[in-house]
Order: sequence, then C-alpha cells, then structure tokens
Amino acid sequence: MTDDDLMALMRSGDDDAFDVLFDRHYASVYGLACALLQDHDGARDVLQETFLSVLRNARRYHASGTFRPWLLRICRNRCLTLLETTRNRRRLLDTARTELSAPMYPSAARQVDTGDALRVVQAELHRLPERQREAIVLHAIEGLRYREVAEVLGVPLNTVKTLIRRARLTLAQAVRGGTSP
Repeated sequence: MTDDDLMALMRSGDDDAFDVLFDRHYASVYGLACALLQDHDGARDVLQETFLSVLRNARRYHASGTFRPWLLRICRNRCLTLLETTRNRRRLLDTARTELSAPMYPSAARQVDTGDALRVVQAELHRLPERQREAIVLHAIEGLRYREVAEVLGVPLNTVKTLIRRARLTLAQAVRGGTSP
C-alpha cells in the first residue's frame, strides 16, 4: 500500500494504518530531527510531535504522492520552532544575567528616563490604530511570530509586517519626543 492509501485508511478510522506509516517513516523523521537539533532527547520529542501532527491533520492531507515530503516538512518546522525557542530562552537568560550583574539600584536619572519612556510607550500604544495595536501586542508582548499574528488577525502576512513596522515607527518616534506619523 502507498502512503496515500494508508492516509485514506487512517482518515476512515483504521488505527493500523497509522502504525504502518509510523514504522515506515519514523527513522527518517528521527534522523532529520537528530541532524537539525543535534540532540537525541529533542529529536525524540520532535518525532512524537510530528506524528501527533499527522494524526491531527490527516483530514487536511491531500493524496498526491507527497506524503514523505509533507511529513518531513512537519518535522523540519517542529525542529525550527524548538531551535528558536531554545535561542529565545538563551537570550532571556543572558539578559537576566546582564541585569543581575548591573547595579541593584540604577541612577535616579536612568530611573526617570526608563519610567518616562515606558509611560510614553504605554500612552502611545493606546493611541495606535486598532489593527496596529493588536499586531504589535501579539508580536512584541505575546511573542507570536508574524505568521501566527496573521492567522490570529485573519490578514495576509505582508499586512502584519506593515502593521508592526508602522506601530514600531510610531512608538519609537513617540519615545524620541517627536509626533506620531
């Protein structure tokens, strides 16, 4: 049976079809995850997540003889997400270490500057057009990627990029003391 045949059986509720697909492809998925992550534990996690995604998205798969590339694209995306999350955690840890090594009580001038800038940004954030505010909050505060913001807002990716760019420009200009564009 082809992978497409097995996916059709799986969609109709045949659990054995999933087992055959797993047995047929787990080595490729695990191998790719190991190569990208260089971490066996992470690769095992990605292996599980990839096949869970196959189960969840079986109805979306269109039989065209491209199951393996589809499966490996899912694996690659999971790996990239994991790598990005790891990089973000490292960056946060580095920032925390830097902040901990800084003087416990910053100078009064720095406190005033930081507090003033924060108040300006908060005030200006509320004045942004609704779509810009939503996009910048989802991206900068909630940590969503542009593509995820696009999904949440139901707009094209390029629209999200434009919204966030305009919001950033407006906020930066407000902090510098200029007027909003």
